[in-house]
Order: sequence, then structure tokens, then C-alpha cells
Amino acid sequence: MIYASMCVGPSWVSLYKESINKFSEKNELHLLTDSDDIFKNCIIYKYDKKEFSYYDKLIFIFDLLQKYKTRITYIDSDWLSKYNTNIKFDNISLYSYKIFDLNQENDVTDFFMDTEYKVRDEILSYIDCNERLDYYIPEALISIPYSNNIYDMYDDIKTLKKYVESYYNQENTNPRFVRYKKYGIGFAEGWALSAVAHKFKYNLKGTDWRKKSII
Repeated sequence: MIYASMCVGPSWVSLYKESINKFSEKNELHLLTDSDDIFKNCIIYKYDKKEFSYYDKLIFIFDLLQKYKTRITYIDSDWLSKYNTNIKFDNISLYSYKIFDLNQENDVTDFFMDTEYKVRDEILSYIDCNERLDYYIPEALISIPYSNNIYDMYDDIKTLKKYVESYYNQENTNPRFVRYKKYGIGFAEGWALSAVAHKFKYNLKGTDWRKKSII
């Protein structure tokens, strides 16, 4: 299994360097970071942009999919210590920890403001798909199988970058995103992943990602 993660900025590196190094001792971990000298066991990809964008996570994942032509499992660095590496994935499904139905009340739709309804209704049109998005794939855990359409998907991911970043930046007024705005732009990048998964008709599955606790 090829794993990927991202750890950018001194505060994030300080908090999660130990769990990243521990995870990478036993697992193949590709890491996007601006502190390459801290992580000894990872395969490092240098992040050197002046303005941090959460969206670059998606670019990174799809770069790896094109390079290795196999499933890539991305885990946010603050989740690595609790991730269950014994999870079994099939060969065709895209996994996250949960798939949220945008037509129901849940942890995603409960914080919707005008921007979120607008994005839900129009994002697919930016990648030539005349439909409304009905689900949201969260970003902390993403496992994507390789597909023959991966290059077309990558083009769409790049196309949607400017669109997502135009709404999700320091000018965003949704209180849900205050903690993300402190570090950069391009948060709520799951919108783009959801749109591309919809267009290319991925089979979607949720998964119980946590290690089992021993009492």
C-alpha cells in the first residue's frame, strides 16, 4: 500500500513529526512538506509555495496516482497515529471515512451558508457536467484506486483549483472555517474531489479507519 500525507508549517511539523516518523518506519509514506530534514523515513516531496493551500493535497494525490498507477491512500498527518493499516480495500472503490449526503441534515450540511449551496449547485458545470452534486467526500482520509481516466480526472482537479480557492480563503465568513483560514486557502477541497468522483462515476464507500482499542 502506498500512503501519502502532508505536513506544512512549523506548528504542524512540531505537533506531528513524531507520529509521522513512527508511521513511516513500517509503511511507505510519501510526504508533502516544507521541512524535509525532519522526516527520515518518508519519501519527501518539497512544498515551497509562499501561500499554503489545502487544495494542494489533491494535486499531490493525483500526481502520485499518475506516477505509480496504483491505489493511493491519503491520511491527514494528525490522523496517522490512529489509522488502522489493516483496512482492506477493493480494487474499484473510492474510500473516505464517510460519504455525506447533501440532501440530508448531517455534520456537513449543518454548517452550510449561501456559498456552500452555490458551490453544490454549480461546481459540476465547471467540468462540463450539467448536474447538481448530491454528496460530499471529506478530506482527512481519501483512498483512490488507479483508473484509466486518471489523466482526465487530474485535468479537472487542476481546473477546479482556482474555483475552490476563490471561495475558501481569508474572505470566507463561515465560522466553521475560522481555524483553517489561519493557515491558508483552498480548504473544503472535498468539493473538487466529490465533483470529479461524480463525473467519473466512482463507486464510493465509507470505512472505519481507526485502530481498535484494547480495553
